[in-house]
Amino acid sequence: MKKVLLLAILPIAVLGVFAATNSKPTEAELVATNLPSEVAPPSKKHRILCFSKPYGFRHNSIPTGETMLRVMAEKTSLFEVVFSDDLANFEPETIKTFDAICFNNNTHIQKGLKDEALRESLISYVKNGGGVFAIHSATDGGWPEYVEMIGGNFRSHPWGASGTWDIANEDPKHPIVANVHDGKGFKLKDELYVYKDFERADQRVLMALDMNSEVNATQRGPRPDNDYALAWVKKFGKGRVFVSAFGHNKEVFYNPEILKMWVEGFRYVLGEIDVETESQPKPAFNLPVR
Repeated sequence: MKKVLLLAILPIAVLGVFAATNSKPTEAELVATNLPSEVAPPSKKHRILCFSKPYGFRHNSIPTGETMLRVMAEKTSLFEVVFSDDLANFEPETIKTFDAICFNNNTHIQKGLKDEALRESLISYVKNGGGVFAIHSATDGGWPEYVEMIGGNFRSHPWGASGTWDIANEDPKHPIVANVHDGKGFKLKDELYVYKDFERADQRVLMALDMNSEVNATQRGPRPDNDYALAWVKKFGKGRVFVSAFGHNKEVFYNPEILKMWVEGFRYVLGEIDVETESQPKPAFNLPVR
């Protein structure tokens, strides 16, 4: 009887070991695996603030964004991260201790940063040389100076989170996106924002909705100019701003191609690389077919 029981139990134990060795990787492991293998050493160890508190819709990808930053910091040595939602970090003497601010899906920040002194402190910080890295709903809501700094304000998302959409690399020779899919367009499952208060003349657009895509054409956007930018860089005074509309779905935060762009975006806002920020017209290949 004992031998029979042992034979019955053994496969279960073996299966347990097999399951343990074939368990799904954690988000941290996925980020670590998918980050670029070679990143140029920084000129110094930068310090950034990750501010993730939403004042409207709360994205469930916020913790994934924090994991991404933690792993990127460890793997690239580009920066160290302070994770804090304390508004006191925006006070003049504190904010200047950071080389950049990462706004991680903090919807309707204008409802949190109500204090005019703190608003002025943030805007002055960037104008005087600070960096801003804005992820997804960091572009949803803001007072006028904040919207001017970011370059656009959320209007809607007809291209929703459950769809897989075609993305155009509009500036394939630009250092931030040159290595993303070898400078070519790609598909991405994510919620894609449409912006109001956005003018192409105010920033350098890097990624945009592919206006010749059949799947994208299943949805209709509200902009008469059909200009649906999704990632851009700009100067704001002496400061540097990188904006990514991508970042609703968790998987975006460990997508290897998005991580390529985000690493270079951080290098830009931290002053490790100089890139062109002058606006360019929408390229002919991404004008909609009439």
